[in-house]
Amino acid sequence: MKMNKGVVLIFLFLFLGWEGKFIFSKMLIITHPETHVDSLEKKEIREIFLGRKKSWEKNEKITLATLKKGRAHKQFLDRFVNKTPFQFRNYWREKVFLGEGESPKSFETEERLINYVARTKGAVGYISSIKTRSVKIIMVIDEKEEK
Repeated sequence: MKMNKGVVLIFLFLFLGWEGKFIFSKMLIITHPETHVDSLEKKEIREIFLGRKKSWEKNEKITLATLKKGRAHKQFLDRFVNKTPFQFRNYWREKVFLGEGESPKSFETEERLINYVARTKGAVGYISSIKTRSVKIIMVIDEKEEK
């Protein structure tokens, strides 16, 4: 079966969007089940993962959990932190070198990240899909959607 190039382009546009980003891909922000936060704005997530916001409500320390590499890591950084994986790694190397923060815990797999977040009070991370009920999923509020 031969497909028309126009049909293929329309399909790719609908599936990938204008910038080649997967429209249907979801990124879930997760935290320890006892964290007293139910939702965060995108700009708050950026502040957290750049080490600028260091504690939750009730003065509980935030502990960052990230993936070391992969598509989910790249998508998260692009969507929430506005950095490439290279920029993010160098950003944290500089913060640690200057004594301005502690580098995020990083994991090879989402399963290991989930296990860490589930057992570490104040921990926050991200995953590409729901894989467990052992962590709390934080609702992301996009400022653009509210207007």
